[in-house]
Amino acid sequence: MWLYEVPIAIAMPLFVALFIGISLLIVIALRKWVPRTGDGANEWDRVLGYAMASYGVLYGVTLALIAAASYENYRGVEEIVLQETSAISVLYRDAAGFPEPTSTELKSLLVEYTDHVISVDWVSQAGGVLPSHTSKQATEIAEVLFSFEPANESEANLHLATITAFNDFIGDRGARIGATAQEIPPILWLVLYTGALINAVLIGLVEVGRLRIHLTMAGLVAAFVGIVIFAIASFDHIYMGEVAIDTTLFEELRNALLMKNG
Repeated sequence: MWLYEVPIAIAMPLFVALFIGISLLIVIALRKWVPRTGDGANEWDRVLGYAMASYGVLYGVTLALIAAASYENYRGVEEIVLQETSAISVLYRDAAGFPEPTSTELKSLLVEYTDHVISVDWVSQAGGVLPSHTSKQATEIAEVLFSFEPANESEANLHLATITAFNDFIGDRGARIGATAQEIPPILWLVLYTGALINAVLIGLVEVGRLRIHLTMAGLVAAFVGIVIFAIASFDHIYMGEVAIDTTLFEELRNALLMKNG
C-alpha cells in the first residue's frame, strides 16, 4: 500500500489533504440546502444540534477506542520482540555452560539465527509475508539441544533450564511472526471512513453565513480526523512504513553476541 511506501512527511499531508478536500467539497455542495432564516431555520438548528451532539460523542469515542487499541497492539508487539531477543540472550548465556563442541555449535546457531531474522525475516515481515526462513536455524538449535546427553547432575540441570528457555524462545518467535498478519478488520475501516464522511456531511449542513468561515471550520475538523485515522493506519501494519517496529533490538543483540564471541 502506498501509505507505507511513501515517507511519512509526504504521506501524512497527502492523506490529510484528501480528507480536507472531500470535506470542503461536501460543504460547498450542501450549503444551498441549508435554511437561512425563518421558523424552518430554527427547527433545522435544533434538530441538527441534537444530531451533531449525539453523533460527535459516538464517533469520537469510537475513533478514540480504535486508535488506543491500535497503539496498544503496536506496543504489545514491541514487547514480544523484546522478549524474543531476551530469550536468545538467555539461551546464549546457557550455551556457554555446555561442554564442547555443543557449546560452540549452539552459540553459532544462535548468532546465525539472529542474523537471518535481521536480513531475511524482517524483509518478509515488512512486505506483509509470514517469514519461514529462520525455521531451519530454530530446528537445528532444537536438534543440538535435544540430542545432548548430560554427563552429570550439573549438566542435567543446565540442560533442563536451557530447554525451558528454548521453549520460551519458540513461543516468542511464534508471537512475533504471527503479528505480521495482524490488522484492523475491514469492517472497522468501514466504520472509520463512513463516520468521517457523516461527520463532514453534518458540518456541511450547519447554517453559517460566510462561506470562508464554514470552509475553515470544516477543514480543521477534517484535518484532525484525517490525522487520527492516518495514525491508526500507521500502527495497523506493525512491520510496514516509517512507524514500523524495526530490527534495532536484534541488531543490538547481534552486536552483543559477537562481542562475547570475540
